[in-house]
Amino acid sequence: YLASVNPGKNKLITEQILEASPLLESFGNAKTVRNDNSSRFGKYIEIYYSQKSIVGAKLSDFLLEKSRIVTHSIDERNYHVFYELLEGFDTEEKRKYGLTIPEKYFYLNQGASMAIASKSDAHDFQSLLTAMKILNFTKNEQETIFKILAAILHLGNIYFSRTVDDASHDLIQISSKTEIEWCSHLLGLNDQGLLQKLTHKVTEARDERLLSPFNLEQALDSRDAIAKALYSTLFSWLVARINQIVRVNNSVDNSIAILDIFGFENFSTNSFEQLCINYANEALQFHFNRHVFKLEQ
Repeated sequence: YLASVNPGKNKLITEQILEASPLLESFGNAKTVRNDNSSRFGKYIEIYYSQKSIVGAKLSDFLLEKSRIVTHSIDERNYHVFYELLEGFDTEEKRKYGLTIPEKYFYLNQGASMAIASKSDAHDFQSLLTAMKILNFTKNEQETIFKILAAILHLGNIYFSRTVDDASHDLIQISSKTEIEWCSHLLGLNDQGLLQKLTHKVTEARDERLLSPFNLEQALDSRDAIAKALYSTLFSWLVARINQIVRVNNSVDNSIAILDIFGFENFSTNSFEQLCINYANEALQFHFNRHVFKLEQ
């Protein structure tokens, strides 16, 4: 609405601000049991005005639901962008990143809900590419984004199995090194270096550097932690990149700030992240009630 009534002559900046929304929706929204397009992060956007015209904006993000990257409940999905990527890529592009169908990826198939009746992932992938073009993302930046997303999917398909050494100590081994090789290739890492990070803990004491093998649970936690770190860092970079494009380059007279945050939620399984989200929501509601209603009185 603010963009449609903007009287300014510079329509590009308003178009770029508008295109930031579908881009962040792809990376920050997901299907839940209650909502096919649920926002899984908080967003605070400031719209800046000069002489009654929009001249720029600034985005802030918070409380991205990191746990969804590696696990989700039945009838839910991971973030939209993964499914859009797999539906939007042609055969050659999938081959380039070593990708196939969503059902083949552990991070995507846990909810047994690959598609949404009200959403076309292939169409939305084209909208995502359009948004990136309008926001001046370079081809190299787009390719890097796709490499990170593909690497996360390959990372989730790294499986471990228990074994024992001669002293009857529990050890783990990688079931297949193919996914390790794909992850290393896409992220520009050394195969052995990534393998070591997934299977061993490094302890440094004085001049010594000791490697301690993980047990199965620790290895899975390590794998998931790397995936969450990759995605959350990518998401933060996207917000920073958008801010570079829509930043204010001249003086500002006024601004309007809009807060978009998910409401209180109670699922069958609630993580610590959900507690933080619910607490933030309740705190904001208390602030609103205390100040707005008191002022009305």
